[in-house]
Amino acid sequence: MAKKFNGVLHKYNELPLQVKAAGWYTVCNILQKGIQFIFIPIYVRLLTTYEYGKYSVFQSWKEILVIFTTLNLYNGIFTKAMVMHEDDRDKYTASMQGLATVIAAFWVLMYAVFSRFFNKILDIDSVTMYLLFIYSALFSAQSFWAVRQRVENKYVGMVIVTLLMSVMTPGVSIILLLATDLREKSVIWGLLFVQILFGALFYCYHFSKSRTFYDGDYWKEAVRFNIPLIPHYLSLIILGQADRIMIERFCGNSEAGIYSLAYQISQMLNILVSAVNSVFVPWGYEQLKTGQIQKLEDSSKSLCLLYAAATLCIILVAPEVIFIAGGKEYFQAMWIIPSVSIGSYVVFCYGFYSLIEFYYSKTKYVMVASSVSAVLNVILNAVFIPMFGFIAAGYTTLASYLALMLMHFIFAKKISRDKIGTPAVFSDFSIMMSIAVLIVLGGGGMLLYNLPIARYAIISVMAVILILNRSRLIKMFGAVSKGRLAKENSDD
Repeated sequence: MAKKFNGVLHKYNELPLQVKAAGWYTVCNILQKGIQFIFIPIYVRLLTTYEYGKYSVFQSWKEILVIFTTLNLYNGIFTKAMVMHEDDRDKYTASMQGLATVIAAFWVLMYAVFSRFFNKILDIDSVTMYLLFIYSALFSAQSFWAVRQRVENKYVGMVIVTLLMSVMTPGVSIILLLATDLREKSVIWGLLFVQILFGALFYCYHFSKSRTFYDGDYWKEAVRFNIPLIPHYLSLIILGQADRIMIERFCGNSEAGIYSLAYQISQMLNILVSAVNSVFVPWGYEQLKTGQIQKLEDSSKSLCLLYAAATLCIILVAPEVIFIAGGKEYFQAMWIIPSVSIGSYVVFCYGFYSLIEFYYSKTKYVMVASSVSAVLNVILNAVFIPMFGFIAAGYTTLASYLALMLMHFIFAKKISRDKIGTPAVFSDFSIMMSIAVLIVLGGGGMLLYNLPIARYAIISVMAVILILNRSRLIKMFGAVSKGRLAKENSDD
């Protein structure tokens, strides 16, 4: 037994750093989402559907407001800057933190003047709003650190911090819920308190590494890059969060709570997306930089197969998952999971094409695609939620994501033709066919919700297919890791 253990340990030690990092990020994401999922049944049983809906709607408003209070500086420009300014990462990180502080302070002043207006529109009290502004400034610091850990493959600290936050957030929330009469505010404030605590630690850490608050060149670069992307980021949040807000307006908080449970379960698939993107996005930039287009095409095929299979599994087990997570009060949520899960898959697929747009800094295309699809989503929700109820929101969002995907596909084709000389960067046929097949199979899966044996037989067949194709997937991930490792070794 000891000999086998030593053999496994030896093989692990010989793995490239990028492979170890990707593996630990995957484990970390699984544990993080797993902990969150464990606490969902506790939340939904301690809170009424109305209170859980209030908490969920706050989460939606939080995601929207953070776009304005942080400019999403930790997305897009920051990952790219960690590659482009790799010799000046400390100064760049500290200066971005300074910029985030100024932006958050501006919005605090705006709120102080127009607090009654904001409170009425958002249905959020003043104490929670001020906590939200503090959270915004400090959340950026924690996000900058997290992105940099992924880029530099420093996975140990990332794993520890993520797990601590994952345990402390629900822990503090439940203590407040049981010890006070704050109800849904207990969950909201517990989330904000923990994020503020960790954010403050990283805020101090970044300034200790480089005592830089302002750098004109870096600030201008970030503002020029991210301002055009605000409609894009806002549109993505609207696509993912506006459903709950509009359901609350048209149907009520209880229905928003039911929809939110289905949405959260569907987002479990982001475990795969986060783990893959932590490796794939920087690697993808390197392939575009060196002209290794064939590697991108091969990788897209394997990733689509893996994620499509995972999406279908979530759809097939929806009745059991909803029963475990929420109970009978939330049973209608199982009809929402197929549309929301397929929508998440479409978002994953459009990420291939947005990679090209981000690399070549064609942010105007990104803005147009996101804005049009967000407006479409709001219009479809306004029409179909009153007509068919809150279940329609999942399908209107799926339709909007498909429109978003199509626009990114067209724009990326144009950019790659102009910049690379070929429109074929990814396996377009595999991507489009996987979406079409998933829609058909997802619809068929709903017809089998009363036939559990048939559903689990399908899952078993899919598992066998993935096992038979495991060498292909391992080869693809190995190529990505070795490519990044070779790049780093050449830089050294």
